[in-house]
Order: sequence, then C-alpha cells, then structure tokens
Amino acid sequence: MATSAQLRREILAGEWDEALCTLYGTEPAVLARQRQRYAAALEQFELYYGPGRQVHVYSAPGRAELGGNHTDHQRGCVLAAAVDLDILAAAAVTDSGVIRVLSQGSPMTEVSLRELTPQEGEKNTSAALIRGVASRMQELGCDLGGNGL
Repeated sequence: MATSAQLRREILAGEWDEALCTLYGTEPAVLARQRQRYAAALEQFELYYGPGRQVHVYSAPGRAELGGNHTDHQRGCVLAAAVDLDILAAAAVTDSGVIRVLSQGSPMTEVSLRELTPQEGEKNTSAALIRGVASRMQELGCDLGGNGL
C-alpha cells in the first residue's frame, strides 16, 4: 500500500493510465482530467487527515434508475442505466474506532464503531447510513478492522 503522496505522484506521472483508460476511455483530454481529479482527491485527503498515510483509492460508478427506483431494497427489479459519472473515495485504516467521512461541500461525519445502535437525532442522515451499514457488517461477522475494539 502506498501513501497518498506516492499515489498522487504515480497518477500524475501516468502510471495509472491503463486503469483510468479502462474506467473513462482513452480520449487524452478526459484522461488528463481524471488524473487531475484523482490527484486532487488525494491532496484533499492529506489536508484533512494528514500526510504520509497509507491509502486506498476507490471509484464507485453512477447509475440512473429508469424504473423500479428503490424496489431493489425489497428484492424487486430495477431498470438501471450507467452514467458517465462516478464517486471517488480515498480511505485509510485507523485504530481510532471511528469512521470519518468527508464529502466535498459537506461537513465531516464521524461515527463511533463502539456504538452501532440507531442514535436519536440521526434519522435520515449520513451518520445513520454509515452506522447502519457498519452494524449489519458486524452482524454478518465481518471484521470492521482497525477499530481498536
């Protein structure tokens, strides 16, 4: 695993171009934009969480639901179409027992892994979603890893 600074240098030097071309196509202007986008995400990670941390970078594809929106939550069918947008995430393991999520344009959300039951006042918030996903993962026997528990 590499640090955020190492990954940023690799990306800007073109060492990630094969993967970026697979995700976004080979058009030079698009490739250049994606290099800058990934580098900026890693730079922002360093600003908030500190330099020298070992990180992973993830891309989650976007989709548009043409029919059956949210029926998949009850095992129903959804007609979805891919879109040319995605979400980038830079993540690092900690031993703090806290999940911290910072999304561009939003305040930081922090959720303690020591308390995974629903919390009063969190309904319909990012914290509730994070807490719920972590709780279910723990119920399924997943190692939440790095949580110091």
